Amino acid sequence: MRSASLRLLMCAALLGLGAQALRAPAALPFPYVGPARSALGPLPPPRSGERPLLNLRGKTTETLTLSQLRALPATRYNSTQPQLGQSFTYQGVPLRDLARRGGFAGRDLRVTAEDGFVATITASDYMTAPIMVAYEAGGKPIPTLKKGPLLIVFPPDPVRFPRRPYGSQWVWFVRSVGPR
Repeated sequence: MRSASLRLLMCAALLGLGAQALRAPAALPFPYVGPARSALGPLPPPRSGERPLLNLRGKTTETLTLSQLRALPATRYNSTQPQLGQSFTYQGVPLRDLARRGGFAGRDLRVTAEDGFVATITASDYMTAPIMVAYEAGGKPIPTLKKGPLLIVFPPDPVRFPRRPYGSQWVWFVRSVGPR
């Protein structure tokens, strides 16, 4: 057992990760916006003519519109979108809160894009860091040319969320979130 730990430490050192790589990730603060809200409460009905944006696939599927997403707990922070190479102040619903609402918190997530692209986001990541489904960038809805209307956004922590392998998990045109 001791030699296995030593080998892990040596591999981490060779990769430039140090002993930090062997520890569980530390929880990042969830910078909620506005008054405290529950992800589990009732949502307002969709506005007239408003189209569904996100399918939350738990034991049942719940379809959410933009106004309903805005009624859920929100987080906001500045981060750089890796494919665009541009920074924005994003606002959206933390994946942790969506997973709680769907009844699958603590399970790895399957995030599916409009074009069928699928990414897995581990529970250890989204339960401890404010990874979000963003619906706003720079105070405005996210346009298609900026990877919207819904986009997975990671906090600006290049040590915890390096571009590789996390760049591919910045799913754009998000259509559904559910357990893996």
